[in-house]
Amino acid sequence: MKKANRPSPHLLALALVSLLTGACGSEEIFPSFDELALLQELHTLTKRPPVDSTNRFADDSRAAELGLALFNDKKLSGCGTVACASCHGGEGKTVDTAFAEGCDGHLTARNPPTTLNADYNRWFMWDGRADRLWNQAILPLTNPYEMNSNADIVRARLTEAYATSYQDIFGKTPEETVDGNEVLANVGKLMQAYERKINRTNAPFDEDVRRFIAAVDVSQAQVEADPAFLGLKTYFRKGQCIVCHKGATMSDNLFHNIGVKDTTPSAAGQYVAMQPMLDWPFNAAGRYSDNRTGLDATRLPAMQLDLQNKRTEMEGAYKTPTLRNIALTGPYMHTGELVTLGDVVDFYDKGGEPASAFTGVKTSTIVELKLTTEERQSLIHLLESMTGTQQ
Repeated sequence: MKKANRPSPHLLALALVSLLTGACGSEEIFPSFDELALLQELHTLTKRPPVDSTNRFADDSRAAELGLALFNDKKLSGCGTVACASCHGGEGKTVDTAFAEGCDGHLTARNPPTTLNADYNRWFMWDGRADRLWNQAILPLTNPYEMNSNADIVRARLTEAYATSYQDIFGKTPEETVDGNEVLANVGKLMQAYERKINRTNAPFDEDVRRFIAAVDVSQAQVEADPAFLGLKTYFRKGQCIVCHKGATMSDNLFHNIGVKDTTPSAAGQYVAMQPMLDWPFNAAGRYSDNRTGLDATRLPAMQLDLQNKRTEMEGAYKTPTLRNIALTGPYMHTGELVTLGDVVDFYDKGGEPASAFTGVKTSTIVELKLTTEERQSLIHLLESMTGTQQ
């Protein structure tokens, strides 16, 4: 008979001390049993993003090769001067300015999110108005302030430069793809196949967390002597980062109003984005999805209920971005107004902006933190350690 794994004596002692300190009202030792469980989920992202059954070409190497060419092709745009790579070509796969420049000098309405590790997300765009990476690609492509394109322009460019490759993948030529929406969906699926390969995982942070967890099994003295101790403790407790930035993706994949300064017409965020997404023919349950009854599609009715019942929580709410590779992806927030990681920590330390500076109601976890100088620096160092290696 296989022997059951037994907790180490130190872990048993940890449980006892946690109970005693809790009963006495003094600060519980770090990590507690519950915090240790969260720590064990926090490291080591899978090598590849989750399978996306709504795109049958998501892991097709031919699609990825053509997707790369299209990603860099400026002639897909209406102005002929802007490609996806124009905004997503740097080391952090985004621009280093608050907004990006689109066709005819127009600026994007929000800070462009990174394409690094993009397909580990469950929702796309800051406000969630795309539910799959392939349909997200359609939005900047057809936005008049970004690439200002349409199905006719895209079909013509495919016919001119990529007809053979397109037919090899989809079984018909671009010209034979009469439905303009199908053309756009197919291009989005090619883009996704490429973007699924733009990943940076395996960060020093992962090694640090694994080492820290191993120390827990030895002694509390070794835990507190670990270089990551103060950063992780602040991340979990005083900083409350773990409330939203959890799991190996370091995001809860939800939307929150954290009090970022924004009084623009689009400041309502998720609340105004959800209904158009639910009505969109390109969503996971729509006619251009390759799996209209899978989990990605069946979660959408719950969002419809949220629109009816959770307006307060959704108004002014934006997606929790991953913290992985965050040192490469500034400036930060959907407005791009925070330039450095120090600015980000200071924003949370003061509890966000005053209520008059943004739309909606700030989530209850965003409060003044009163971090010490050492805690602030330890958090910044922790964030800097989350940069992964290129695959």
